[in-house]
Amino acid sequence: MAERQTAEQIAEHRVVSVQWQGRTKYTYYDDGIVKITRYKKRKVYWGRIFAALVIFVLLAAGIVQLIKAALTAFANDKTEIQVNSSLAAAASSAEESAAEPAVTDESSAAESSSSTADSAAEPAYSNMNLTVCIDPGHGDYDKGAVTSDEKYESDQDLEIGLKVKEYLESCGVSVIMTRSEDVQVSLSERCAIANQGSADFFVSLHRNSVSDNASESGVEIWVNSNQPQYDTALAQNILTALGTAGISQDRGVKYGYSGWSDQNYQVNMDTVMPSCLIELGFMTNDTDNELFETKQTEYAKAIGDGIIKTAIDLGVCAEDGTRKLSEQLLSDGKANVTQQY
Repeated sequence: MAERQTAEQIAEHRVVSVQWQGRTKYTYYDDGIVKITRYKKRKVYWGRIFAALVIFVLLAAGIVQLIKAALTAFANDKTEIQVNSSLAAAASSAEESAAEPAVTDESSAAESSSSTADSAAEPAYSNMNLTVCIDPGHGDYDKGAVTSDEKYESDQDLEIGLKVKEYLESCGVSVIMTRSEDVQVSLSERCAIANQGSADFFVSLHRNSVSDNASESGVEIWVNSNQPQYDTALAQNILTALGTAGISQDRGVKYGYSGWSDQNYQVNMDTVMPSCLIELGFMTNDTDNELFETKQTEYAKAIGDGIIKTAIDLGVCAEDGTRKLSEQLLSDGKANVTQQY
């Protein structure tokens, strides 16, 4: 009872202040009573905590290893399935190949050659709005040069000329031919055909020859002796493209007339548009003759691409073929050209 009264009496009193000394709490009441409370020191068991952490880490590591093992087993199973499938497919393919007839080297070579030729003939441009005059040299009784096996220049000029025409037309170019068959056309008539047809470019096709030196070889292109820039660009672009197609030697762009630099081939003198005369290899050289026979398609494409590149470079047409120049392109340096539109 005394303890109960004392506790009740204490509960009715007001706390005046509280003080701490270490782990002992002193509570002072308004009637002078002091309540003393001692708190025991809590012991931290660090060893147990460390052991728990170690156990946690080991458990986590074990779980990770289990997951990795499961993934590895799954991957191995998948790889084995893929390998088995690949082996089965390979075996099936081998059986099918064994059942098919063998392809001979000759047929493979023919297919390869055909593929190369088709690729070479594919047009590099389309819808090109320009006009080009192609002039196969000589014709009829004027046979030009001749090979040792009696192939005439006039025939070969026409062969390559028709191929150039075909390629240019596949690019959308309008082509004027000074001759399309074995007929004789005078030099004046050739120039008139080009001028009256308002051609933007004129390209005359020939083959070269020399009587005293069968080792002479290569391609050269002749331009007006005044060295017009447009004409020179035309010749150089064609020569560069022919070099890529494969010629025995690049003999360069030449000016004037063979042996007379102050004279001109008539087709380079009396035409008003940029013009050039191509000597497409020597008929007196076996290598040039073989190249001409085997690379006519590539040569035709190279000549056509060189012409079109010049048209784009000189602003006659845009790369998409749209016409940019409103009038016929005229040479910028021929003596007979007095007006440039």
